[in-house]
Parts: sequence; C-alpha cells; structure tokens
Amino acid sequence: MTIRILHTADLHLGTPLRNFGEIARERQRDFLKTFDRIVNLAIKREVDCLVVAGDLFDATEVDSETVGRVQDGFGRLEGRGIRVVLIPGTHDNVVPAESVYNRHAFPGAAILREPVVSEPLRMDIRGTAVWFYGFAYRSDRSAEALESMRRREGAGIHIGLLHGSLKGSPEWEIRGKDIPFTAADLVALGLDYIALGHYHNSACLEDGGRIVACYPGSPEGKKFGENGPRHALVVEVGEGEVRVEKVPVQTRVVDELTVDASLFPEPGALEAELSRLASPDLIARVRLCGTVEEPVDAANLGGRLQGKFAWLDLVDETDLYHSDHVRRLEREDSIRGLFIRKVHARFDRAESDAERELCREALKLVMGRFGRGGVI
Repeated sequence: MTIRILHTADLHLGTPLRNFGEIARERQRDFLKTFDRIVNLAIKREVDCLVVAGDLFDATEVDSETVGRVQDGFGRLEGRGIRVVLIPGTHDNVVPAESVYNRHAFPGAAILREPVVSEPLRMDIRGTAVWFYGFAYRSDRSAEALESMRRREGAGIHIGLLHGSLKGSPEWEIRGKDIPFTAADLVALGLDYIALGHYHNSACLEDGGRIVACYPGSPEGKKFGENGPRHALVVEVGEGEVRVEKVPVQTRVVDELTVDASLFPEPGALEAELSRLASPDLIARVRLCGTVEEPVDAANLGGRLQGKFAWLDLVDETDLYHSDHVRRLEREDSIRGLFIRKVHARFDRAESDAERELCREALKLVMGRFGRGGVI
C-alpha cells in the first residue's frame, strides 16, 4: 500500500518583497497565485494529503486577505477529501500570542504545534494507518524535539515533517533559531519519508539508494538566487519505498543571466540579444560583461527593454578601461585625452580595489557623456 502526498514548504505568503521595487505588490499576488496552483495541483493529481513543512507565511502576523486565501484553499481541499498537515516554521512560529496560528482557525488542516512529538498524529487514509510526526520549534522547549520524532510502534506509513538545517549545506550558515541535523540523524529516526522545509532550493537525501527526505525548495522565487523553475513534490510513499516527482508550480521565473556585451558591437545588436532573452513572465537580473569600445548606457537600454520582461535589473559590469578605443583617445590633445590620462595615472597610484573600481566607473561616466554629446 502506498499513499500520494504533495509536499511543499517555504511559501512565505505575505512577504513584503521590497527587493523587487515597483512590482513588489504584484509579486505578493504572484505568491498567492502560486499557493492556488499548489492547491489545484493537489486536486488534479488526486493526492491523499498536502504536507506543508513550515513557513507557509512569512511572518507571525499576517493580513486578513492572505489568511482568507489560505482558508479558502484548505477548504477546497477538504471538500475533495484531501487532508492537510502542516508545521509552523521559523518565520511563522507559534511563540507570540498574535501568531497567525493562535489567532485564526484553518479548518481542514491539522497543525502540529507542540514543541516536541508526544505522540504522532494518526490518520486513516484509504484503509491504511498513516502516522505524522512534527513539532513547532521553540528554543526553550524543543531541545529533544528531533529525537522525539523517532518512529513509534504501529503498522502503517510513518511520515515526518521537519523545518530545519542540514549540517554542511553550502546554502546558508546555520543560525541560532535553526534546527541542525545530519542525513544520518534522519536515517536513525526510522521514518518512511521526511518532508523537509527551510532551505529554498530543492534537494533529496538518500541512504543506500533509498530517498529518506527531501527539501522541495521555495515554490516561488523570493529573491535573486532562487533562480529558475520552482517546484512542489508529488511523493509516493509506502513502507520502505519512496518515489518523488518534481512538478514546476511557479507563477513567474526569477533568473540571473550574464551577457558578454563585447560580442554585440554593432548598433542595436545588444538590445536585440536582450530582447531575444526576454519573457513577460521573467524577472531577470542581467549582468553585462566584456571589454567594450563604447560605454553602455545601461539606464537607457534598461528603460527600452523593461516592458519586455516582468521586471529587469540591468547591471553594467562592462570594462571600458582596457578598450582599444580608450587607448587611442588617450593620445588626443584634447580635454578628453587629458581626462583619460589623469584617470590612468590615478588608477596606477590606487592602493585598493575600491579606488581602482572608482576610476573605472568615472571613466565610464565621463566617456558616456562625451559619447552622447554632453558637456563636461
């Protein structure tokens, strides 16, 4: 007997997303749309249970509209006979009295909110006993919480939910409020599958070729670095067997691209290449690199391209300093030639990388003004 669960985590509903500038509010709506997509996926794939491994919300206090959208989604699942099991995370913890989980009811969802697992939650799913182990971490009461998830006696399928940090992961440094563990720690719990949350990129941990636990990653990119398609996991779990399918669920893709501007020297060629990469559903940070013969007017170029992306952050990292064009201009008997010679002399005397970078940026700025007919 196997059951099918949909595993997600780290939706961070209600996050302010100020890093996306003028589209921050639109991005908040994207996150709600992605939650709806996850609910629809659970219905479409006829899963037995939706499992949320922490940080459904971005904070302990959540606006009423967001709460209502979640209540509606869970209600839709309940109406289809799909169970919901979730744990609070680090962002939406239950410690303060005003926590969203203390102030609001979520019918249709079983919230594992105790600081340790006294007894696992039992559900009977299609005639099989399914046991859920999970806790809401509290630094003052959860010292033995991970050990409390060790498998109990009882026939059926045993599933854990854990919002924590894998030791040795390059993704980020473990903080005081995180729950650290190793892959061996998870294996020792003896569970059939552990639904992880906290890290925002997907990964599965295996033991002897068997999947023990997975991070689904954030289902919608919260910042640059959470790039590319984002997923929820459709997981088939039986006693001692697990199969995992990654299913894209994002509303928009966040990505970082690098374009060598030196490869597109002809007028309009660089803009044409960036237009080729554009998509109305792409939130992009594009870094321009390479040694160019003319300064790139990144502000003007970004303005012309902005409507072709969902949002574009164009970063000019091109090198004008070492171009043949600048070397030729340096020999001019003109204000421009004098300026270039002075910048080169200052660069040669620079005592830090920051000072040398300042020289490069000054050269870009002034050469751009000359190139556009500005007055210096």
